[in-house]
Amino acid sequence: MTISFRSFGIATALLCSFACEHKVVRPQAVPTEATFVRGAKIGWWQRCTTGAGSDGVHCQIWNGAGLVLVDEEFLPYDGGPTPTAEELKIPSDAKFAGPDRILLANNRVLLPRSRFDELKKFVDWLEGKAAAPR
Repeated sequence: MTISFRSFGIATALLCSFACEHKVVRPQAVPTEATFVRGAKIGWWQRCTTGAGSDGVHCQIWNGAGLVLVDEEFLPYDGGPTPTAEELKIPSDAKFAGPDRILLANNRVLLPRSRFDELKKFVDWLEGKAAAPR
């Protein structure tokens, strides 16, 4: 009898893990080109494009409900060249994802120009290059 209860428990757990999976629905305000990036508990929609008429990168970040969190020019954390349009691929399972930074598939990090110095210190800490984020 205990074997059947154990089997029932395992089957129930497996079923729930598949059936209870949270389906991400794109809010109407979020463009179809945006990628849903999963965080530890929540996620964000992110999109980057090359700047019109300039050599910059313009990125947007929305929360799960479609509220704009960031909409401005982003700069490479590493100080390297501006990413090309082909390099602006955002993976949905990026390490250290957040509502204030973009991690590209090629492992480069983009930070908003308006908070670059502040967030650079935080990313230095995440990367193990600093003892404290502030």
